[in-house]
Amino acid sequence: MKTFKLIMIVVMSFGIGALTACSHFKSAKKDGTQTAGLGEQESFAEESSTNRLKAPYNQTYHFDFDKYEVGQEDVASINAQADYLVAHRVGKVRLEGNADDRGSREYNIALGWKRAKAVAAILRQQGVNEPQIAMVSYGKEKPVASGHDEGAFSQNRRVDLIYEIK
Repeated sequence: MKTFKLIMIVVMSFGIGALTACSHFKSAKKDGTQTAGLGEQESFAEESSTNRLKAPYNQTYHFDFDKYEVGQEDVASINAQADYLVAHRVGKVRLEGNADDRGSREYNIALGWKRAKAVAAILRQQGVNEPQIAMVSYGKEKPVASGHDEGAFSQNRRVDLIYEIK
């Protein structure tokens, strides 16, 4: 009888321990929240004063005409992306460099590549491993805005940060 009670205490202890461990487990959802424990939710997707979503969301970072320097307004968001990737070493991200349609195809491919490299450099500085980062340049081949005015041009000068789901 004492053996049975001892076994029951051990089994119940493991069960309670497992439930406690589950309450600390978090899993990311597509809407930027994480499920925490038994149905609680807490937001991982912080918002800054400009309402830019943070990791682990796909993001777009815009650039000035003919430039590939990352804007100061984007550094905090890229750092949040890096924090996520450092914490989730199996995570992978693709940086897609783009340009507006002014200039030659070759020039815009090179410019899109430099833009992607600039974002990748920040990610690497924050500890993201090289195998987690893939880069591609589409130049002017994948515009998100049509038109030949500054509004369209500014939307097309960008790097899209896309999380790769396996």
